Amino acid sequence: ALGTVTPLQTVTVRSRVEGELLRVAFAEGQQVRTGQLLAEIDPAPFKVRLAQAVGQQKQNLAELENTRIQLQRYRDLVDGKYVSAQDVANLEAQVRQFEGRREIDQAAVDEAKLQLDYTRIASPIDGRVGLRGVDVGNLVRTGDEAGLVTITQTHPVSVVFAVPETALGQLRAAMRRDGKLAVQAWDR
Repeated sequence: ALGTVTPLQTVTVRSRVEGELLRVAFAEGQQVRTGQLLAEIDPAPFKVRLAQAVGQQKQNLAELENTRIQLQRYRDLVDGKYVSAQDVANLEAQVRQFEGRREIDQAAVDEAKLQLDYTRIASPIDGRVGLRGVDVGNLVRTGDEAGLVTITQTHPVSVVFAVPETALGQLRAAMRRDGKLAVQAWDR
């Protein structure tokens, strides 16, 4: 019977970040594996953003530590009535504020690391790459519909074919008897 070979998966690989394409690590028609590097976007701007986030985090951690030390001093002085309970309460609120900033800063650092990781584009599946949609030096954008390349899974694949109605009785009987049938798929 004539049939059609259909891949189980076809993926258009797109960038998650914008930037200049520094490297293409595949050849058109090449077989690739899951996780294999396909392309690399200039990581320099993302390294700068990560450094900024880490610097901000360190600055806010220092302010938190300083406020905690000051709070402890005020707690020691409140018993002798050298500072008011209101001053202690204000510092406690300030400590909580800096603790919240610490979580925001950690999220900013994590986000910057994630964006930096996205500059290395890897294959999401095993398969064969199609035509390259970009060249080194191109500006890659996250919204590019065409993407960098399309990958088509080649192992396993499905084959769809029609069987003559007159053979259905024989096929059903064989399925009941054997549970499954062997099929050979040939190219032209």
